[in-house]
Amino acid sequence: MVTPPPPKVQRYLRRVTLLLPPTAARHVRAELHGNLYQTMLDARLNGLTEADAWAAALRQAGPAIPAAVRFARTHTLGLALRWLLAAGLLGGAAYAIQGTHPTSPTQHLAQP
Repeated sequence: MVTPPPPKVQRYLRRVTLLLPPTAARHVRAELHGNLYQTMLDARLNGLTEADAWAAALRQAGPAIPAAVRFARTHTLGLALRWLLAAGLLGGAAYAIQGTHPTSPTQHLAQP
């Protein structure tokens, strides 16, 4: 049975994935938890207690906010580009439809 990580680690994982869409956040949290766990185990092999090993793993991972920004860039830039492309396509279609066609003359000339 796997025990959940300490509250400090859970808070760190939540902060790091705060800017991500829910599905991406779950994947990143799972991957990052695995990395932190492995780092903690490595620190335990060096003689640290479990609490100190988790603290060392968090220090090695770095601050949460810069990591959150990096993950957001990685996981949401594609989404932002898709929205931008869709907006451009819709704007182009609207421009094409909006009366760029020549109008027919409305005045009739009288013929003798």
